[in-house]
Amino acid sequence: MNSFVTKLFAKRQASSAHSFAMPMSRIAGAIAFAMAALAFAPAHAQAQNATPVPSADDQADAQSAADLLTAPVSGAESQDLPNVAMSSQIVFQVLAAEVALQRGQPAPAFQTYLALARDTHDPRFAQRATEIAIAAQSPNDALTSAQLWQQFAPHSDRAAQLSASLLIVGGKPEDAKPTLERELAKVAPEQRGDAILSLQTLLARGPNRVGGLNVLKDLTQNDRDRPEAQLALARQQLIADDQPGAKASLEKALQLKPDYLPAALTLARMGPEERREGIASFEKYLDKNPKSHDARLALAQLYLSSDRLDDAQKQFEIMRKNDPKDLTPLMALALINTQKKQFDKARDFLDQYAKTAESTPGADPGQAYIYLAQLALEQKDEAAASQWLDKIPRTSQQYLPAQITRAQLLAKQGKVDDARALIGNLQSSDPRDLALLARTDSAILFEAHRYKEAEANLAKAVAAFPDDPDLVYDYAMAAEKTGHYDVMEAQLRSLMRTQPDNPQAYNALGYSLVDRNQRLDEAVKLIEKAVSLAPNDAFIMDSLGWARFRQGNAAEAEKILKNAYNLQPNAEIGAHLGEVQWKSGQQDQARATWRQAQKLEPDNDTLVKTLKRLQVNDL
Repeated sequence: MNSFVTKLFAKRQASSAHSFAMPMSRIAGAIAFAMAALAFAPAHAQAQNATPVPSADDQADAQSAADLLTAPVSGAESQDLPNVAMSSQIVFQVLAAEVALQRGQPAPAFQTYLALARDTHDPRFAQRATEIAIAAQSPNDALTSAQLWQQFAPHSDRAAQLSASLLIVGGKPEDAKPTLERELAKVAPEQRGDAILSLQTLLARGPNRVGGLNVLKDLTQNDRDRPEAQLALARQQLIADDQPGAKASLEKALQLKPDYLPAALTLARMGPEERREGIASFEKYLDKNPKSHDARLALAQLYLSSDRLDDAQKQFEIMRKNDPKDLTPLMALALINTQKKQFDKARDFLDQYAKTAESTPGADPGQAYIYLAQLALEQKDEAAASQWLDKIPRTSQQYLPAQITRAQLLAKQGKVDDARALIGNLQSSDPRDLALLARTDSAILFEAHRYKEAEANLAKAVAAFPDDPDLVYDYAMAAEKTGHYDVMEAQLRSLMRTQPDNPQAYNALGYSLVDRNQRLDEAVKLIEKAVSLAPNDAFIMDSLGWARFRQGNAAEAEKILKNAYNLQPNAEIGAHLGEVQWKSGQQDQARATWRQAQKLEPDNDTLVKTLKRLQVNDL
């Protein structure tokens, strides 16, 4: 399919074999420029006449890059090549540019190729200049050369696509609209819905969210009867802070396709009221369509997001009964029982999943092996955990998660440096995997109380992957541990803007303020917002109870903390509950609470500090 919006994420190697050139793994990767610090400042001075004599290695590298002048050009792009002889002067300029690149000087190389493109009207020089600017993280220069490339190669889809992407990165989605419209028109009708969703993903990466929404509305005027178009509009409306518009678009999508899972889940994430509406809608739909797999899966996921584990479990059990070979309910039931700490049942479901996957063509039992390893670790059976991990081959999609689990096992054994070495040796070309590896490495440091190193690593990771909410959250938590509260708050505020339905962001900032006894009124509002989003989260309840204690309401604090502790026995919650009881004159009850908390986690930082501060040594 010759479609721009579905090619945006297709992998493609750079035309030049030179090691400096950006691999251009994704056309949409250019969007990442808007998120990263731009350290490259192009030099605009003309090259001096005196040129150093290149070494033999320089000449070989430059020759390979110069091959782009004689390489065959495929398809319609060949008609755009000018009839220009490759003179010795052109060859020398290409040689000089590639030598500059080899020596880490992209600015003069970019200027040389840009000048060659203007002088010869050869689009290959403009393409090379674009690749250099992209590698140097200079989107403005990349746009200049990409537009020149498009001008000299009007039949090149690649030039048009990259120009449009860079325009969006630069906050000019309206200027990109003609190209987007032309490329969208090439999509086959049966693939147009997915293409529109891909287009929205591209527009969302640009800084001009409202402008992107206007372009999307214009481009989908004749597609409003497609649920995918309504979902795309809703996603763009959400990031453009148009909550009412997003809700209306999602409701329209569900009218068009009542069992449309992505729309239902997006609507449910907008807030508790929308989640309740979504649950009621799917319950009603399933009464009339009890065999709908997608609707039942959607309802189960909505129950899970509302912490209604028993209701979700019932839906997955029905799915399993309807189709015993369906792997989805088996894994879901295993995880639900793990959450309920019913580990024997969880293990049974995982065993069934693994056996079914082993006999199902194309299925991967690796995910079950990983969870079985984690259950073994829960029971402190490290040998069994290692055996389960050994069953996962390199060809499995779960190989990387398995190695991460193995690294965590090493860290638990106190072999922190060995664990980090294992993580450091893992490789992937997928940015999501790279972000996960960065998180894991930092988590290992965090658990080892090496907070400064964790914070430094996470700062680099967030700069590289600014759109990863988990990295942003972890960075905030590491910054809090080092006392960099301004950094922590900035990261959490950023997370609240990009994920307004993320209860952990509100809770983390609110709890930090409460724990430091600062801005209590603001802190309570943040925690209450978190409670509204996740009313049954024990740790958020703990934050609210601790806030009430700080406000002087010990009776309400004890009630909330008892509920949290009963829901999730945890050493930190126990430390808070014990302190409230201690300060309320219930010393014996406080000691009993702390003794129980010590059994759960004797080295818990909050518990240890609480007992030391209150000078309690006779538990």
